[in-house]
Amino acid sequence: VKNSTTAFINATLVISPAKVLNDAVLVIHNDKIESVGKNVKIPAEAQVIDLNGKSIYPSFIDLYSGFGIATPKRHGGNRFSSGAQYVASRSGYYWNDHVRPEPDAVTKFKFDAKKANELLKAGFGVVNTHYQDGIVRGNGMLVSLDTKGTDASRILEPRSAQYLSFSKGFQSSQVYPTSLMGSIALIRQFYMDAAWYAQGNVEKRDLSIEAFNANRNLVQIIDAGKKLNNLRADKIGDEFGVQYVILGGGDEYEDLENIKKTNATYIIPINFRAAYDVSDPLMADYVSLSDMRKWNQEPSNLKRLKDSEIEFTLTTHGLKSVNEFHKQLQRAIAFGFNPDDALAALTTIPARILGKSNELGTLEAGKKANFIITSGNPFEAKTVIYENWTLGTKHEINAMDK
Repeated sequence: VKNSTTAFINATLVISPAKVLNDAVLVIHNDKIESVGKNVKIPAEAQVIDLNGKSIYPSFIDLYSGFGIATPKRHGGNRFSSGAQYVASRSGYYWNDHVRPEPDAVTKFKFDAKKANELLKAGFGVVNTHYQDGIVRGNGMLVSLDTKGTDASRILEPRSAQYLSFSKGFQSSQVYPTSLMGSIALIRQFYMDAAWYAQGNVEKRDLSIEAFNANRNLVQIIDAGKKLNNLRADKIGDEFGVQYVILGGGDEYEDLENIKKTNATYIIPINFRAAYDVSDPLMADYVSLSDMRKWNQEPSNLKRLKDSEIEFTLTTHGLKSVNEFHKQLQRAIAFGFNPDDALAALTTIPARILGKSNELGTLEAGKKANFIITSGNPFEAKTVIYENWTLGTKHEINAMDK
């Protein structure tokens, strides 16, 4: 059984985006923060680490991840094939195979140490992961990236959120729905069926509806993916009394007035497109003005959302590699996004969305010992992340004594 106490002295403690202490002390015991401040009594048994002015920040939280959960490969059937499937393949579940709220993320989870190390290097300590397949997808789970622990300690919340999307799954060749309009109609029908079922107006059990109704009190996260779908998702939520947390598309800056009216909290990807190669005049003709405009304006999305007082968190979702995360975020900061707001979007806001502010998001006594030790502000290109501590366990990224 782990039983250790560590004290970090002479540190710049970024307790939260709005609170910084210089020449301060952080004491952790096992997996929790024991005390923090400038006049902290260091326990006699503590291992003392002198940081010589280095900084400690809360580690980051990603609300939209598929970490440790494999998604199925695309099914071979389609609506034009000779064997097109129009009925569900399962008995006792909902009539549409793409509505599967019953999977528990825990049953599909396998810790991925390689992927965890990539996320740790980027400063992440916790991810909210789920099975990214289908229109209604089941619940997600909150997982620590501690590579040295076990699933028993790493799984912080086995049922953290319920997920939906407008994209049907890969697990079935069932044809319907074939369009965005069909997906919206299916979601609305399912909500009505679930409400009818909850009133006891059925004779046969439906395991999908039962699972969905059991998850109704969880945070509801929907993958919209672009500005108009953000509005469509919110309209569905308004119809059925649900306030979604919406995974956006990074193009919210094009319709901020209506995005703000949704009153939703957003999860914003930062997979900004690369510059187009227009060195060849002939090839340059194939790049549309609208694409050029998007390349030019996408990095301003975060600042404009913040200026419009729209709450959001950030995600690595959509990036080809986690290694791109800081480069893309630095682009957004160069376009005016405040680093303190970036820290909030990666710590306090996701913790609050999940109802975990008493455990995660800041460096306060009693919370999980999840933090990174850096040479300075983690959102500057020159900054080095030395260590990432998750649940009180050290993961060395770069040696501090070089």
